[in-house]
Amino acid sequence: MSDKITPSHLERRAYVYVRQSTNYQVRNHREGQQRQYALADRARQLGFPRVVVLDDDLGRSGSGAQERPGFGRLLAAVCRGQVGAVFALEASRLARNQRDWQHLVDQCALTGTLLIDEDGVYDPRLVNDRLLPGLKGSLAEFELGLLRQRAQAARKQKIEKGAVLWEVPVGYVRTEGDALELSPDRQVQEALRGVFAKFREPGSARQVLLWYREEQIALPHAVPGTAGRDVTWKLPRGGRIRQILKNPCYAGAFAYGQREARTVVRDGRARTSQGHRKPLERWQVLILGHHPGYISWADYLNNQKVLEANAAMSCPENSGAAKGGPALLSGLPRCGRCGRLLRVAYGGQGGRVPRYNCCGGRTLRGSGSCLTVGAGRLDEAVCREALAALRPAGVEAALGAASRAGRDEDEKRRSLSLALEKARYQEGRARRQYDAADPENRLVTAELEARWDEALRQAAELEARLAALPAAAAGPSQEERRRLLELGGDLEALWGHPAAPVALKKRILRTVLVEIIVDVAGEPPQNRLRLHWAGGAHTELLVRRAGTGQHRKCASGQVLDLVRELARACDDRAIAAVLNRLGYRTGQGRTWRASRVLGLRHYHGIAAGARQGQWRSLERAAEELGVSNTVVRRLIREKALPAEQVVTYAPWLIRREDLALPAVLAAVQAVREGRRRPRTDPGQPELPFG
Repeated sequence: MSDKITPSHLERRAYVYVRQSTNYQVRNHREGQQRQYALADRARQLGFPRVVVLDDDLGRSGSGAQERPGFGRLLAAVCRGQVGAVFALEASRLARNQRDWQHLVDQCALTGTLLIDEDGVYDPRLVNDRLLPGLKGSLAEFELGLLRQRAQAARKQKIEKGAVLWEVPVGYVRTEGDALELSPDRQVQEALRGVFAKFREPGSARQVLLWYREEQIALPHAVPGTAGRDVTWKLPRGGRIRQILKNPCYAGAFAYGQREARTVVRDGRARTSQGHRKPLERWQVLILGHHPGYISWADYLNNQKVLEANAAMSCPENSGAAKGGPALLSGLPRCGRCGRLLRVAYGGQGGRVPRYNCCGGRTLRGSGSCLTVGAGRLDEAVCREALAALRPAGVEAALGAASRAGRDEDEKRRSLSLALEKARYQEGRARRQYDAADPENRLVTAELEARWDEALRQAAELEARLAALPAAAAGPSQEERRRLLELGGDLEALWGHPAAPVALKKRILRTVLVEIIVDVAGEPPQNRLRLHWAGGAHTELLVRRAGTGQHRKCASGQVLDLVRELARACDDRAIAAVLNRLGYRTGQGRTWRASRVLGLRHYHGIAAGARQGQWRSLERAAEELGVSNTVVRRLIREKALPAEQVVTYAPWLIRREDLALPAVLAAVQAVREGRRRPRTDPGQPELPFG
């Protein structure tokens, strides 16, 4: 026992600090771990009755870049004066950096705590004992840096040669020379090629993910530690599709250094975060054509541009993926005043009326929006220009559509056929294993029988799914092909077809247009559009802005004129009946009611003439004359009573002063006296008397 260990030390606890740098060491280097735990027995042999073992930092590096809760507990106990001695296998176990090591030595010197390792007992209050542990700490830090430098240099040299030293992605296997080659499993190859082919259609990783999950088509996943040779199949989840699309390995490229670690100092300690992506030009190693690829490098770069443009949440300046909303230009218009991207806002009945808004004024100056424009007129004008530019490619597009007919069903059928082929192989393999087993050994045959049943179930399920698919779609007939070619020549009809997907229209517009600068100018106000085409050309358009109250859902001018005429003597119920009888509809496509006619009159300031007393309806005129409606109708037919009818089915309108005409009063008097008036032909002239 050393004379440096005094009774005051023995009265306090002995702390044994146990640490290994990585989880791999914890799992595989058990001898070093057992040697550290054995220090507790040595502490008891030296006379310490109370021993505390701190093993919270197993699997944590002592370089200082990682939080160590066990070391923190040790420092806290030393500062409180509860520790008589700190036991460690060597100085490098306590810390691999001078900051933590010197801090511990200083605290031990202040509280009279001993440092004990395999070589001896050190009292930090003594100059010599303080010098020797300090040298050990410096050497431990230097040793770690030297080992890391040598290992990283050797690894970098292999990587620069294109040697794959990590887990290979699914679809590849690692050869003995650390090279890559395509997986020999044809089902895996077809599944991965299907992901890239499917992404070219919607241009959205999320839409591809939803399609695979809706169709219940599984994708392969490599089993770690098998060099890519063992594969499991399951439905894609989360960012699985993006992971495949963003991996340059599938483009035949060997890439290293795509991500970097960033270190910041917080609370006096370095905090390192991993996985920050770097731009392609900053990748450390990039070898094109390193191995066979599933797509070309040009296709990979194009996919990255599409994915980056779809990331509207992380970057507000991106247009986002083409969605199903009715605003066809979403992601293209840009404010001509502040340069910000115009955002789409939906309002109106049902939230389906789009507008393009710029919030730059509110953000920069605290004022209102720079501009806001309706999407209807802008979409129509830009689509006309785009279709005029695309018309020469219409026939080619029609032929491409004919060749793509039924592609989704063919892809599902091919995927299920390959899965069924593998399932049948697994079923035959399980059957052969069961046949080769000893029937009397039920412990083995029961398990093999269960595996065989599971293989049969999977094969039967795949057969049922394959049988449920519709028959393979035949190519378009001659008539269908002729119709497609006609539509290709008439892009306007194809564009306006109800079955044309909105998302596809948006993708077409984004392909031919880079951006659209929108501003308001002129008197009367007009929307000035500057179209920047993908080829570098520019086009300027002027689109008339709708005035106040002018929109697509407002009543037509013909209806307004008719209501003005009818309102002179008709009530709202009669006006609604006439409009419905003539087949007129409201701006929203509904039938007319008295309440809707009333709202229309109030909005456009149309007064009800019946209240002003200038005009009389047929019923009102009959009431004032004291005769029936038939008598008044006969007087109108004989043209004895002047009357007007705005349109067919509209009520007759009679001026109040015309009711006092002599011919009208004579006819009314004759009716009251019961005298029958001779029938007269309005077209026959009267004969002279005398």
